[in-house]
Amino acid sequence: MDQNELGALSAFSIAKLVRSREISPVEVIAAAIERTERRNPSLNAVVFTDFEGAMDRARELEVRIMRGDRVGVLAGVPTYMKDLFDFKPGWPSTLGGIRALSDFRPDLLSHYPAQMEKADAVVLGKTNSATMGFCGITDNFLFGPTRNPFDLSRNSGGSSGGAAAVADGIVPLAEGSDGGGSIRIPAAWSGVVGFQASFGRVPVVMRPNAFGATAPFVYEGPMAREVVDVALSMNVLAKADPRDPHSVETSFDFLDAMNRSVKGKKIGFTTNFGIFPVEPEVANVVTDAVKTFELAGAHIEPLEIRLPFSSAKLSDLWCRMICAGSYAVLQSLSKTGIDILKDHRADLPPELVHWIGVAERMSLRELHADQLMRTIVFDEFVRVFEAYDYIVAPTTTCLPVKNGHDGDTLGPFEVNGIPVNRRIGWAMTYFSNFTGNPCASVPAGMTSGLPVGLQIMGRRRADEDVIAACACFERLRPWKPQYDALSHRALTIP
Repeated sequence: MDQNELGALSAFSIAKLVRSREISPVEVIAAAIERTERRNPSLNAVVFTDFEGAMDRARELEVRIMRGDRVGVLAGVPTYMKDLFDFKPGWPSTLGGIRALSDFRPDLLSHYPAQMEKADAVVLGKTNSATMGFCGITDNFLFGPTRNPFDLSRNSGGSSGGAAAVADGIVPLAEGSDGGGSIRIPAAWSGVVGFQASFGRVPVVMRPNAFGATAPFVYEGPMAREVVDVALSMNVLAKADPRDPHSVETSFDFLDAMNRSVKGKKIGFTTNFGIFPVEPEVANVVTDAVKTFELAGAHIEPLEIRLPFSSAKLSDLWCRMICAGSYAVLQSLSKTGIDILKDHRADLPPELVHWIGVAERMSLRELHADQLMRTIVFDEFVRVFEAYDYIVAPTTTCLPVKNGHDGDTLGPFEVNGIPVNRRIGWAMTYFSNFTGNPCASVPAGMTSGLPVGLQIMGRRRADEDVIAACACFERLRPWKPQYDALSHRALTIP
């Protein structure tokens, strides 16, 4: 197979061909390395590589296959992990491009690379991220912005924006993590599928605070071009881990869930959750796309959701919650001798420093008030899901923004003339980080040459329903043709 053919294959197809000896894992990994070297310089999605180690693993896998050994369900699949709170022994972990951590190499192994390698996938390196995940944009002072493959002058979304390598055909599968939409935002802007399972479905092992992923809920999940790759990788990732106090057993097969019908399901559709300004282009694409579910026999109704808070107040709530966790991470890091806040404060974006300070100074009364506010949001979603199987909405309120040149690209100042929080206020994603519901973003269509994402939220623990809806939408409104143009995109920065 040539490069274009290999780059277009799904993870599901690669693993099947590798296991049947129709293609060599060495050939697959060598091709992924070549694509990275040729295409990544213009994209800036991949920030660390271990190609020598990847080829060693591919050669070992080929020996096992030729010997007739049983191999994993992702045999030979090339993938990248995220450079945030994700670790592999000997590899650098900059927590999203913090300059002082350029040589920080903790002896830790995170869930994603561990499970991927158990399934015989090959992790090639790490992808770019927003600093400490505190933005729906991928840019930082160490590596700079990740560019959108559909328009290199624009951003790929964040904080898992390095997964734009998936849209670009460099690899079929990449890791995302999500504390406020960081899987779904770049999925929407880069035109891929991003799946965030119910809280506890994919373990998040955190230390020294084992409960640190709860305020807001933090997730780990796959990003891929095709729903089948999301389902296959979820079968690998959804493994209970006793070190995660919220980890749950999964009794169903995500691949089987793809075949479930959505006939008779009730969908509550909203373009704005009643509180967000949304660009007309985005609303129009998603309003047209949601009609696809009617072809499958689902019932769509306008959603009346009653949130007593403005989007600005909810965005600020998210900033306080996520930065309390960021402060804790930096305090733990200071015990290793690297005190970012004291000695390297300029390595952090000013807004991140500001909100960490806000979180650090909060009183018990203020912390309690924030949890009460979150509870009101949670209860409203409980009420809505008593009547509906799904909530469908745009993933973001705007199209991808132009990249800046200072390492701190932000979202828009305003949408439709209404000021928004530039870190997260233009993304309608963080509700599931307050509530624990499963959620996905799938490509809804294109406008002005840029992708638009459709967000599908399901009932808590109903992950299989969300997968079923994603698969149904893909069958009836396939988005694979949108990648054809990317195979011929310019490989130089404009």
